[in-house]
Parts: sequence; C-alpha cells; structure tokens
Amino acid sequence: MFLIAPTLTAQQPSLLGEYYNGTNFQTKVTTRMDREINFNWENRRPAPGMDVSYFSIRWTGKLLAPASGKYTFSARVDDGIRVWVGGQSVIDAWALHDEGRFSGTIDLKANQYYDLKVEYFNDMFEGEIQLRWAVPGASGGAKAIEAKYFAPSSAGTKPAVTPVKNKTPQKKARKPTGPVKKTQPKPAPEKQQPATAPPAGTTPPPEIAKKQRELELKHIYFVQSKDEILPSSKTTLDDWVTFLKQKPEAVIYVKGHTDELGDAAKNQALSEKRAQLVAEYLVGRGVGKDRIFTKGYGSTKPYFVNPATERDRALNRRVEISVK
Repeated sequence: MFLIAPTLTAQQPSLLGEYYNGTNFQTKVTTRMDREINFNWENRRPAPGMDVSYFSIRWTGKLLAPASGKYTFSARVDDGIRVWVGGQSVIDAWALHDEGRFSGTIDLKANQYYDLKVEYFNDMFEGEIQLRWAVPGASGGAKAIEAKYFAPSSAGTKPAVTPVKNKTPQKKARKPTGPVKKTQPKPAPEKQQPATAPPAGTTPPPEIAKKQRELELKHIYFVQSKDEILPSSKTTLDDWVTFLKQKPEAVIYVKGHTDELGDAAKNQALSEKRAQLVAEYLVGRGVGKDRIFTKGYGSTKPYFVNPATERDRALNRRVEISVK
C-alpha cells in the first residue's frame, strides 16, 4: 500500500535498523537509525555485541518516490536479501550467495511515500549489502538511495484528506426483558500448523556450527610466490575432506589470496591458481567438484593490512574455505 505524502517532523531522514544475532532474526542485539543501506562488514561486527558471522538485519521506514513510473531496485549481497516496497515483494533472494546481484521493478507515483522493508542475513564472513535504485527519467542508471528519500515510520502517516464519517444513525440494541441464559463458549479448534522446511540461511545445529567454525578459521597457507601448499596445511585439508563427506549437502567457496609483494596481475593469477590447487586436492580425495566454487582475490583482501613482520605477511598468503 502507499500513503499520501505526510508532513514530516523534524526527525532526520533515515530507516530503523534492527540488528540480530542469528541468520533468521533470533536474538535482537540493538536498534539504530541508518541513513543508507550500503555496508561491507568483512570480518567485522555490524554493531557492538554482534557476531562477525551468522547475523541478520531488518530495516523499516518510508520511501519517497521523486517521479512517477517504473523503478528498478537492485542489490548486491553476501548472503540473502528480501525487499518490499508498498507491501509488494520486489526482491526475494533469501539464500546463500557470494556477492550475488539481484533486481526487481515496481511502479510508483511521484511525491508519495511508500512503506519500505528490507531484510538481510549473512552466514559466514564477508557480510555485504548495497541497495540501489534507478529512478524513471534519471540518467546514469542505478544509484545509491540518498537519505533524503528515507523517512522513519514515526514521521507521520496521516493522509492529507479527511475520511468522511458515516452519519447514518445507529439503532441501539434493546435490552433483554427475560432471564438471560448463559452458555459456555465453544473452544476454538486447534490450528494445524503446516509442515514447512526450515528457511534458507537458518543457524546450523550447535555441534555442526562448532566444527564448521573451527575449520573455517584454519586457513591453508602457501610458500611465498608459489602455488605450493605448506605441509602443515595438508592436515587441515584432510579435516575438510572428512567434514564434507559427513555433510554431503554442503557447498564450499575456496578463496585464494596473496601477499602485497610483486606485480598485481601476477598476484591475481597466483591467487586463482592457489584456490584451484586446493579444489583439486579435495576432488582428488572424493569431494564432488560440483560442490566447490573457487575465486582469486590477489592481494586485494589481506588478512593483515601493511604487515609489520614477515610472519604477518606469510599469513596473507592463504586460501580460505567457507561453507555456503
């Protein structure tokens, strides 16, 4: 539904953000007002008291349409997102994604405020969400939604028109003249809840999540400037083989990284080769290759920025594995 443009109060243009631990809004940690939805929390907490991984956020408020026509909303996320505008679902990508890109369209009218709700969850690492829109008649394609188009739900929602009251006189109910027979209300029939599968992105059982976290924190390390796995990391890879055979539905992302030394293009190629080498190791020990996705980042995502020691630099030469 849309609302006739209200007269806003002096509140700052923003959305209410509700922050939870758990990928399906299990434990609320904090609320705050956000002036945009454009965040990257790689290995960082979205807010004090929140976990680095396995969290979810819900933003609610109002969105002002500056022009009439078809709007395209687009999002880049890791992992899942849902967007409603005026009560209508525009984007529904509530699943695990690695830098997924999604879009949807809706017709809006100029100078009207619409209810906006955005839901997001992150599973492991690299929490990221960017919400954009393409306004009808505007040049330049999709752009970040500026804060001036947001309004909190408490900014006022009364329409400019006053509803007409029904002036038809109402008949008064007549009081009973005889004794009133009291009857016991019948109990309402118990509703049968439909059996549903757990939503995508829900928190894994504690014992599985614990083992998963332990493995994901054990990175695979390499000899400097080579696609040669250090012997100490092969034990970690063997642990991954055991885990993946015990959890045959799991899909993994293998992400290669290098230190900052040397040519950027060569580092990119080396990071891709390292990720592929790890994937080949797992496939060679019985893990299906259709369960493995690889990507190289070169030196663009160091574990240590400006490493002070060679030990820190060595930790940047790694492959990370995460379950998606």
